[in-house]
Order: sequence, then structure tokens, then C-alpha cells
Amino acid sequence: MTARLTVAEVFALLIGVASMRATGSLPFSQLADAGLAKIEQALPADKIRDLRRFLDCLHVGRLSPQQDTSDMGTMDPALLPSFEAAFLERHFLRFQYRDAKGNRTGREVEPQAMLILPPIWYLVAWDPARNDFRHFRMDRITNPQPLKDRAFRRRHIPFEDDVCPYRDLPL
Repeated sequence: MTARLTVAEVFALLIGVASMRATGSLPFSQLADAGLAKIEQALPADKIRDLRRFLDCLHVGRLSPQQDTSDMGTMDPALLPSFEAAFLERHFLRFQYRDAKGNRTGREVEPQAMLILPPIWYLVAWDPARNDFRHFRMDRITNPQPLKDRAFRRRHIPFEDDVCPYRDLPL
């Protein structure tokens, strides 16, 4: 059964656990970790390599208590499969974005990381139009499409001190 899971499905399980761990509300964490390790072991070597590369893009931190979460929306189901293609193949990502004021724009960015600040999730991307990193709330992204004809290089992201890579989360 586990050999049929896609990298995106296993990644979704892992980020669910990471999100719960970041909020400090992961009961049975040792069982969850053991189960996820077994799933990972059942994957073929190429899928394990892709999963690890995907996990290297995941960072977790804590949301500021001042952050307003009253306008949280749902995430587009096409995000994770699009992210998988964009992150693993390092393709630009095109999407529609709605900012905090409700303004809509089309964006083409270099996806560099996913940032979980529970309950808010962000895409951290280099935005060539602005020549800077931008954080895009995932619940405000729609119609994501990897641009297979445009590749990019990985960049160092200057995260705050309280943000850590998924792999460095305490068990």
C-alpha cells in the first residue's frame, strides 16, 4: 500500500505532523514519527531522494501573537502538486495572488521554501519583478502552474532566528 503513495502524499503527511509539532499539539508523536519512517522506507530510492529534497524546502516557526488570522481561507488543492513540480524541478511558478487588501495580481516567482507558522502557511519565493524575497500566504494563492520552460537556482533565504528547517524540529 505505501509503495503507491506519491511524494506529494507523503510530503502532505509529513507537513501535517510538522505543523502539529510546531503548535506543540502532537499527541502520540513517537508513533507518528515511527509510522512516517516506515512509509519513507517503503518508497523507492528515487522517491526518497525527491521527498528529502522537498523536505529541505520546508521551514517551521511560530506565528506572532499579533498576527490576525480572522481572514484565513482554504488552500487551493492544486498547490501541493504544483509545488512538487516547481520545487523538485526548480521551475518558476505562476499563480494568482490576493493580498491582504483584496487586490489581485498575477505573479511569476522562484519558489524557494514553504514556511509554516501555524495556522498560516507561506510560500517563500524570490520575486524577480521586485528583486527581493516575498512571502505569499498559501490560502491567497490560486491557479498555481509550474512553468516548465523557466528554471531558476536555489537562493539562501534570510529567515528569522525562530524559524528552523523541518529536519531540525525537536521530536
